[in-house]
Amino acid sequence: MQKAFLYIGLGTLSLLLLISLNSNQRRHAAAELALTEATRAAVAEAASELDALIVQLDKLMVTTSARQMASLASGIALHTERVQLALAELPDVQGQQAAVMAFLSSLSTQAQSLLTELAAGEGLSSAQRTSLTGMQSGLHLLQAELTLARQDALAGMELTAAMPPSELDALPSALEIAEYKALPSREVGSGEAMQIAKDFVGPEQVLSVAHAPDTAGALPAYGITVQTPDVQLNLEITRQGGKVLLMVPESASFAMRQTPQACSQAALEFLRSRGFAQMEIPYYQVYDGLCVLTCVGVQNGVLIWPDRVLVQVRMDTGEVVGIEARSYWKNHLPRKLQRPLLTQEEAQASLSPQAAVDDARLCLLPAGGQERLCWQFTLHFGDDQYISYIDAITGSELLLEKIMQLEMGQMAA
Repeated sequence: MQKAFLYIGLGTLSLLLLISLNSNQRRHAAAELALTEATRAAVAEAASELDALIVQLDKLMVTTSARQMASLASGIALHTERVQLALAELPDVQGQQAAVMAFLSSLSTQAQSLLTELAAGEGLSSAQRTSLTGMQSGLHLLQAELTLARQDALAGMELTAAMPPSELDALPSALEIAEYKALPSREVGSGEAMQIAKDFVGPEQVLSVAHAPDTAGALPAYGITVQTPDVQLNLEITRQGGKVLLMVPESASFAMRQTPQACSQAALEFLRSRGFAQMEIPYYQVYDGLCVLTCVGVQNGVLIWPDRVLVQVRMDTGEVVGIEARSYWKNHLPRKLQRPLLTQEEAQASLSPQAAVDDARLCLLPAGGQERLCWQFTLHFGDDQYISYIDAITGSELLLEKIMQLEMGQMAA
C-alpha cells in the first residue's frame, strides 16, 4: 500500500500547476475543446464521471461499514478508469495530461489496494485516510477545471424540462405487472379514462380532452391529452385500476415567481386532493421554471421510501403540471411496521465519530429486493451533508448518500 503514496506529491503538484494558469488561458483552452461534438461529449463524460468519483470518495471517508467501503472502493476504481478514458479523447492543450493521468492512476491503485486489505479483514488506516484526503483536494481542482470546460462547451444549449431520466426510463418488464399491488383490479374503459384524466387535472382548467397513442406491454395504459389554457398535458392512465401513472407538460418555460416552499405546499395539497397517502418532500430541483419535487410517503411517522412520487409544479402559477407515480402504484399498501430492535442511540454508535448527527428518524428502505426498517441519520462530515441508513434490526449500514447542494435544489447520490 505504501507504494501508492509515492505518486501523490507529483500528481497534486501537477494539478496545482494546471489550475494556476490564468483565467484567460483556461478560457482559451476550453473554447478549443468545444470545437467539435466529439470533444464536447468527452468533456461532458469526463466531468460526469469525475463528479461520481468525488461522491464515491467523499462517502468512503465517512462510512464505517466494511461492506460499504468495499463497494465504494470498487466504484472509485471504476469511475477513475472512466475519467481517464474520457480525458484520453481530449487534446492535451496545456501539456498536463500525463500528470493528471498519473494522479488518477495512483488513486485507482489505492482503491484496489484497499479492496485487497478489506478482503483480509483490515480497514481504512489513518495513513490511507490522510493520503485520500489529500487526493480529494486534487480531484476538486480537476473538477473545477472540467466544470469550466463543460460550461463553455454547453453554452447556448437549452435544458429540457422533462422528469429526471432515471425515474422515467425504469419501465417494467413483462413479469412486473403483477408487482403493481397497489392498483385496483378493475379494468377501466377509454371513456372512463378520459374522465379520470379531466378530473385529475381539474375540470376548471380543462378546455378539451383527446385520445393519444396508448402504451402497451407490461403495464397497458391509455394515452390522453388534456388541453389547458396555456399548456397541453400528456397523461397515461392505467387500464387496470384507472390510475394516473404519468403526466407531463408538452412544453415548459415558466417564469420563476413562486418559491420552492410554495411549490412544495402546492404539490402536497394536490396529492392529498387526488387521494395519495400522506407525503413529505425531502428534495427538490428547478428546471426551466418547473419545480420538480420528490414526495415520499409517511406512515405513523415512518418515511416510506418505496412510496415515492415525483411532482412538477410550474413556478409562475404554482399549478401542478407533472407527476410520475410508477413507484407509488408498485408499492403503496398499508404496512405492518415492525418495532426496531436497536434504539436510536444504539444505531448511532455505528456512525463515524467524526460525523455530527443533525437529525434521526425511522424509515422503510428498499434493499436487496425487500423493504428494511432503518434509522435514517442526517449528518455533517466537515462541510458536507450525508444520509446514513442503519438497519434497525442488525445495525449494519445499508446505504450512505451524499446530499448535493445544487444551484437550484438538492439531490442525493
